[in-house]
Amino acid sequence: MNVAPVWSNDVNEQWLPMVKKLEWINILKGLGIMMVVYAHMTSGFWRNFLFVFHMPLFFIIAGYLFRPSADLRAYLGRKSLHLLVPYGFFMLLLYAPTLHQALGDYRTLSSALFDMVLGGRALISGLAPFWFVTCFWATQQLVNVLLTRLSVRATGGIMLAMLGLATINQWFFRELWLIGNLNVVLMAAPCFYLGYLVAHYQLEIEKPRVLLPAILAGLLSLWLVQANPHFKMDMKYADYGMPVVSLLAALAITLVLMVLSRQLARLPVVSRAVAVVGEASMVIMFLHLSIQVTLDQYGVVEALGPRWLLMMGLPMTLYLLVRRNAWTRLLCLGDPAVLSERRQRRRERRQRKYTLASG
Repeated sequence: MNVAPVWSNDVNEQWLPMVKKLEWINILKGLGIMMVVYAHMTSGFWRNFLFVFHMPLFFIIAGYLFRPSADLRAYLGRKSLHLLVPYGFFMLLLYAPTLHQALGDYRTLSSALFDMVLGGRALISGLAPFWFVTCFWATQQLVNVLLTRLSVRATGGIMLAMLGLATINQWFFRELWLIGNLNVVLMAAPCFYLGYLVAHYQLEIEKPRVLLPAILAGLLSLWLVQANPHFKMDMKYADYGMPVVSLLAALAITLVLMVLSRQLARLPVVSRAVAVVGEASMVIMFLHLSIQVTLDQYGVVEALGPRWLLMMGLPMTLYLLVRRNAWTRLLCLGDPAVLSERRQRRRERRQRKYTLASG
């Protein structure tokens, strides 16, 4: 579908403990995934407005938290474990009924397996949100390579070129897409890069000179969505709204939500509840549409409020359960703790053997 404290203006945020940084970022992610779920279960004006920023927001957050890693192999391994292991696990879990039904029918089974490998737009219905993970993974790797090899300014030039290619994809080759929706990296990477710039240049987003224009841009976006529904972004299908303008609107609204999240972090009960939702955002992203499809299939819980609570609450419950066990944290959350613990035990066994041999 990653992490940073309520920063004070006179403290360099880069040096604040990561454990504190998690608080308001998780609140922001919690707000974001709540809006994603709502946008996927409704239609009309508010859906269109949420589609202006609800997916760019997660790329911007990730860029904001990003710190380049010169060890490309280690970075690749760490992010692949965190993203692709849960991706594969939930893919198999949710696709299992389809694969079971296709047993004995070679053509149907081959088609289902082919869609699983392709990912991206080939994944529909309950699996529709899975495109985000492969695109997000590729975006992280690309930006890390660029920022460890090039200057921030040179990387910015490449981002502008990518925006141009994204516009060409949108206007002339909308039906063209790559495995895992990797073509969407053309838009996702600039979103990621903008988030990185906000942190890199320590933009003081709570200052009126930044916050007020962001609020005005958000209000203008409301009007533009009302006037032109095509202003929204549907990144999965290479629909990026109005070139540059929609992207800047997404950034502005994200900045406003960042300030809101920092303020909510000062309310203990509210902040903790929303932060837990943020911690569970990956599991919610994987499961919420499958829950909706199941509810539609059986024609139950049609009211928006109860349905939204189910689509949020069931994945949240699973998250709270799986985080209790190291192996389920590895499979469902991409937590490497179980692997590091196994490596630590192996080192300890080798050390004991060496000590006994020396004795």
